[in-house]
Amino acid sequence: MKVIDDLRAVPPELVFDAVKAALVAHAEGNTVVPPPMALDFAGGDCHVKAGHVVGQPHFVVKTASSFGGRNNGSMLLLSATTGEPTAFIADNGLLTAWRTAAAGALVTDALTPQDVDEVAVMGTGEQARLQMTWLAKLRKIRLVHVWGRRPEAEVLLCQQLRAEGLDARPGYQTGAACVVTTTASPDPLPLNAFRDAVHVTGIGTDMPGKGELPPELFAGRIVVTDDHDQCLDHGDFGHAVRAGVVAPQADRPIGAVLRGQHRDQRSVADLTGIGATDASVAGAVWSLLG
Repeated sequence: MKVIDDLRAVPPELVFDAVKAALVAHAEGNTVVPPPMALDFAGGDCHVKAGHVVGQPHFVVKTASSFGGRNNGSMLLLSATTGEPTAFIADNGLLTAWRTAAAGALVTDALTPQDVDEVAVMGTGEQARLQMTWLAKLRKIRLVHVWGRRPEAEVLLCQQLRAEGLDARPGYQTGAACVVTTTASPDPLPLNAFRDAVHVTGIGTDMPGKGELPPELFAGRIVVTDDHDQCLDHGDFGHAVRAGVVAPQADRPIGAVLRGQHRDQRSVADLTGIGATDASVAGAVWSLLG
């Protein structure tokens, strides 16, 4: 079994292609994705996910943890024919961060009108930065508005985004046509922040106990999810269903959206992260570096 711990040669295009292929396959029923497992600790949490894309030679078992603001993780790539370990990818959680950024950017680009070039991001962590920089690989972004609970964190993220060529301003309140949320909040963000949003992508509600999008936001919008069962169980979509805002079958899979365009309607996307995208990305990395 080979150990892979240097991912500097992995291009974003490889991740985009692998994530899109997995999301489309998942929408078509061509994946094996068991329910995720979440472990809570006093100082952090750990997710354990597994997945396989039918027809690909490998499946993956992945850990992704966050303790004290530090993310870590690894992926074990195994043969889908014999079950033997093929590679251990010691990525410190980087592939999880990249596949999340790619999935968010793909669905945000697909559902946001093409002429929208002003985006708001709510949250100031690493995933907030990645969502904006990876979205900028797919479309022109003229201005990024940054919202966070701490003004100093807003300023820092703006500095990071400017260093990567994006114009960014702190102190977002309302008004953006496209909003991406990346918080770990257990309580919904203010509904007024989404007042003018044509499209919203929610990234942060990825395990039980979290909930960043207000349930009322889902009313009258196209709803897309990366996995129906996961999002119904612990995603923002599930919170909206239990609040009586939308029906349990009101969503459509992201993979189906990526096969076409739906930019003429108001929409919201709920992403909880699926093991099939981990498997597809890990397999692509193995093909490149193995």
